[in-house]
Amino acid sequence: MNKIKISKGHNLSIEGVPSPVVVDIKDPEKISFHPSSIKNFKTKLLVKKGDYVKVGTPIFFNKQNEKVLFVSSCSGTIDNISFGYRRSVDSIDINNDLKYDQEDHSDNVSRENLLKSGLWTYIRQKPFSKIPHYSSSPNSIFISAMPTEPFAIDYEDLFGYSENYLQDGINVLKSIFKCDIYFSSFDNSSVFKELKKVNHYAFNNLHPAGNIGVQIHNINPIKKADDCRWYLSLQDLNRLGEFFTKGNYPNYKFINLGGNALKSPSLKKTLIGTKVKDLVNDFDLKASIISGDVLSGKLTKSDYSLNYHDEILSVLKTDNKREFLGWLMPGFKKYSLTNLFFSKLISNRKSNLSTNKNGSVRTIVPVGNWDKVMPMNILSEYLVKSIISKDIEMMEKLGIYECSPEDFALCAFICQSKVEVSKIIEDGLDIMEDDL
Repeated sequence: MNKIKISKGHNLSIEGVPSPVVVDIKDPEKISFHPSSIKNFKTKLLVKKGDYVKVGTPIFFNKQNEKVLFVSSCSGTIDNISFGYRRSVDSIDINNDLKYDQEDHSDNVSRENLLKSGLWTYIRQKPFSKIPHYSSSPNSIFISAMPTEPFAIDYEDLFGYSENYLQDGINVLKSIFKCDIYFSSFDNSSVFKELKKVNHYAFNNLHPAGNIGVQIHNINPIKKADDCRWYLSLQDLNRLGEFFTKGNYPNYKFINLGGNALKSPSLKKTLIGTKVKDLVNDFDLKASIISGDVLSGKLTKSDYSLNYHDEILSVLKTDNKREFLGWLMPGFKKYSLTNLFFSKLISNRKSNLSTNKNGSVRTIVPVGNWDKVMPMNILSEYLVKSIISKDIEMMEKLGIYECSPEDFALCAFICQSKVEVSKIIEDGLDIMEDDL
């Protein structure tokens, strides 16, 4: 096993860490899909209100990637289809009849059956973090068993000591795409070492080591726009293996619910498309609901389901109060990654962080804070400035194709100028993709 140690990063210590014990919840009466939450997605509907669907029935696809089908996770009738700006499809609601009748699927391992299964939608590619085109093939595939973001699922507890389909999923990917598969885990892990047909790599437990972008940067770097690496989560790899073993669409997902606004943070097994209000209801209505982790997730509503690829639901206390001359105080309870407050001397304490930014956006001052938490060999400040000035040639030279917004989330967190670094990186990737 190859071992890689990163020295730059930070593990966010925050209250509300979920219990690792899986909690089964009652299946919802209604599920919801939100095509509008998928970036650069032009929805084409395959159903209309009142249609009956089964588990695995195709319900929509992207007009620019028509053979990649998104399927229903329950059986029942289409209850409502909501439209947003310029008639874009905002949500598709399905009444769950709780029967879970399955579409007939072939378990023969092939690209065509993978596309028909609905599971291709869980594969993504870098650069641009999008679902790959149905006709494309990867240079290599990355799978991470070591998420390091706040409130991440402990995959060793989830899959390491029970029956799973991980090897079956690896066999499927290897059979269809015939490329190298890189599998990453923690350097002290022994749970996944028996997996075959993969190149094993081990990283230390320091965020953002668990990010696919950081792993690609250290193992098989991206050189140009068409130099594609694919990736999928460990859960989706397991579901892929289960589908081609049993022939039925695996319609469930494990979701970690964490945050200091929750009374009982927990790990739940639930139907894909379950709305937030059916996952949890023990929080203040004024709390901030985040689909994803607290560093790189996006705000959502209780009547929405999680964003399509997310496995974390974070609920934080909302606080918009300004503290008068707060930077002059000793700051014994403030969360600090610098030496500004005395709290830096107090270790191993969970912080009661809220959504308060403690300031407004200011001019970017290059004091080196970003570099303290950026483990990639990238000049982050110069890259951000080249994006702001829309200098495409300089962005390419500085390594924009290797970047993803989540890789810069800690830069945004530590930034003394309150700059939304992740959003700028996302804008830069949009510029590069539009230029292709």
